[in-house]
Amino acid sequence: MSTKLQPCALHHTGLTALQASYQEIFEEPKHLPPPRSHDHQIPLNEGTDPVNLRPYRHSSLQKDVVEKMIQEMLDSGTIQHNRSPFASPIVLVKKKDGSWRLYIDYRALNKLTVKDKFSIPLIDELLEELVGATIFSKIDLRSGYHQI
Repeated sequence: MSTKLQPCALHHTGLTALQASYQEIFEEPKHLPPPRSHDHQIPLNEGTDPVNLRPYRHSSLQKDVVEKMIQEMLDSGTIQHNRSPFASPIVLVKKKDGSWRLYIDYRALNKLTVKDKFSIPLIDELLEELVGATIFSKIDLRSGYHQI
């Protein structure tokens, strides 16, 4: 009598094998992306000054956590020093496991940006467009994995 894998287990094994073959796609970024042909810009409404808000108050424990997170990101190369006139405050939120998640409060900047004149497409519409597609980019695979 041969042992057959259940369809769910077979699917899971296939997904694990696929993920292993594209492991570099699913890793966390370790550096900034390479320079492109043009720099990304956030268009601001005319006549507005750069957003430069004071930081929120944090306890000494939270301040230590923020400094450690910033140093880790600087060391890994995912952020870099700059001299931008823009500054937005950060917020620390406690996760279920007791660690902290860092958020940047861009609400003031969002109020000053030029709004897009088209809406973001619905996920269902995007999935309908993929019917029959066979070639996907790294971005497609990574975002699709996390959506599943």
